[in-house]
Amino acid sequence: MEQESNTDDSDSTTSKIDEDYISKLPDEVLTQILSIHPLDSGSKAVALFTGLLNRSSIKYGQDFESVIGDFLLNFDENNPLKMPRKLEFHLSKDLIITASIGMNRKLNLDFSKGNQEFPRQFGWEIVLNTMDFAHSSPHLFSVKTLKLTSVNYLSCELVSSLISKFRYVESLIIEKCDGLRSLRVEGLAKLMNLSVLDCVDLKSVCVEALELKSLRYSGFLCWLSLKNVMYLEDVKLDCKGPGFKHLKHGLYNPLLRAIRDVKVLTLHGWMVMEIFGPLLSLEHNEQHFKFSKLEDLWWIDSCMEDDNFNSLFCFLRFCTSIKRLFISIDTRSYSTRGEHESCTKVQKGRLRKLKVVKMEGFEKEEDIMLLKEHLMEVFNVEPRVVEVRKGMQGRCLLRIPKRQAIGKTTESNKLKFSYKFVEEVEDNTGLCSKHPHMP
Repeated sequence: MEQESNTDDSDSTTSKIDEDYISKLPDEVLTQILSIHPLDSGSKAVALFTGLLNRSSIKYGQDFESVIGDFLLNFDENNPLKMPRKLEFHLSKDLIITASIGMNRKLNLDFSKGNQEFPRQFGWEIVLNTMDFAHSSPHLFSVKTLKLTSVNYLSCELVSSLISKFRYVESLIIEKCDGLRSLRVEGLAKLMNLSVLDCVDLKSVCVEALELKSLRYSGFLCWLSLKNVMYLEDVKLDCKGPGFKHLKHGLYNPLLRAIRDVKVLTLHGWMVMEIFGPLLSLEHNEQHFKFSKLEDLWWIDSCMEDDNFNSLFCFLRFCTSIKRLFISIDTRSYSTRGEHESCTKVQKGRLRKLKVVKMEGFEKEEDIMLLKEHLMEVFNVEPRVVEVRKGMQGRCLLRIPKRQAIGKTTESNKLKFSYKFVEEVEDNTGLCSKHPHMP
């Protein structure tokens, strides 16, 4: 009993220690602490951890652009502990901005603390890197990575005006902007990475960026337009479901052509079944269209029944250079089961470069074996097949002569061969590493 009491007291003490009292202190008190505390290198590390040097707060009455500008200009990457790295700015009662600076010229602007209860719909145009930087100006700020969170109709114009003064933004992240219906991003120079994530009301995205290499989109499928995108290599279309009641696949033909030269791609199976599949089945595309540079494909689907198998294999026929295929089954994913005709007849092709297939979320071992046999039959290829299990060692699927099959049988009426799973041996080639888009 006494031991249990001591344990309870210990837990209570730990809970009190874990609670962050320091960050709740007024700024004036924090300033006094810093003024009397000798900050050697060890103390600075502690101060940074607890937030003493990490934040500053500004109430009403100052100009947004000048506040953020001073915040950026005063930050010294060679001495990051010298000035605050986090700023909270109260522009009005409903508009609160939290700005934070990271190393390598990364700026985060977060508006989530403001009033987000009834977001008004709005359109947003962002113009980056279009100013003439030939003459240096004190009003221009160097930001390499810009992350914008929860921007709404009240703040979008402020943000647009501010970032027009940024030089050479290479990476732009826009996330959780409720009410955002249409987005246009124009970056004529240096913009190489664009992420648009979880903006639930978004219906259209138009991107014009000559040097764009990476595009990440997460949310409901909207109309996506990519103009003057010449060097796109990496695309993730993590579309949870259609954003429209009636999809017109013909509207997505320009998108299909814009991503044809990518090296890394993530798609949901339903997108191929409803949109890209009908486009690829057109006679002209059947003869001339290829994802000729695609090496890594991550395919996400709700299940792996016959229609899903067929859609995957119809798509793979156009991926002539694929080296690694990743298949994730997520039963929460959007499903078009029974709503659309799939590719009923899969034509044979060649996937000479396919080396590895990694699968996760499969409930039946037989489905993994069937997929391996379909690959052999349709594409005349037998890649290394690995089952990924959460929190467990991966397993390789091996084909064995039937006379050697012992113990639990892997034979069924659908299978032509016998198989067994063995623990995955450490891979030094890098072929079995995660897909670049996987967390």
